[in-house]
Amino acid sequence: MANDFGEYLDRLAGNQTMRLLHMTMNGIAGAAGIFFIVTGVISLFDMYKVFGGSTVPIFYIVIGSLVTLISLIGIAGSIKRSQYVFGTYSGILTLLVVVQIIGLLVVWLRPFDVEDKFSNVWEKMYENDPDSIRYIEKDLKCCGFTSPVDMPVPANCSVKKKFGFVRGCLKPLEHEWRHSRHMVLWVGAAMVGAQI
Repeated sequence: MANDFGEYLDRLAGNQTMRLLHMTMNGIAGAAGIFFIVTGVISLFDMYKVFGGSTVPIFYIVIGSLVTLISLIGIAGSIKRSQYVFGTYSGILTLLVVVQIIGLLVVWLRPFDVEDKFSNVWEKMYENDPDSIRYIEKDLKCCGFTSPVDMPVPANCSVKKKFGFVRGCLKPLEHEWRHSRHMVLWVGAAMVGAQI
């Protein structure tokens, strides 16, 4: 197997088109890694992270950093035509793909029922941070947790539609959470597919 790898490297080093393709693919992966880092940093300051925690944004930052670093190693290996750099690149890339697959499985197997967690977070915000609830209600065009009479911050609350928002915020919050979860799964699967 090591001999096959050496032959691959010899072909790659001698073929300018293959080297350019390899560098281009690593450049694209590096750009995707930077996108992940920026997305993770922005998500850390998102108002809704209180409902989903900071696990996903930190996951984005870590994976984005690793992908960017590995891409740079791959580009350096193409430029230097070094078997050792390519060996390091291949080993780390394999490890990264395994870590990403495990991360995707964790996100996929995470339970769908988040109502209890969201309820606890909403209760704490209702007692300690009503401005955040007011922001969420305005942004999601909702009022209260499950209905306009369930822990509302009554700026826009009403049981009659013409006077304000008449739906609770639980369903829109669950929708936002599921949307974020699906984005993590699809983008993560695309990244793993591109790296394989």
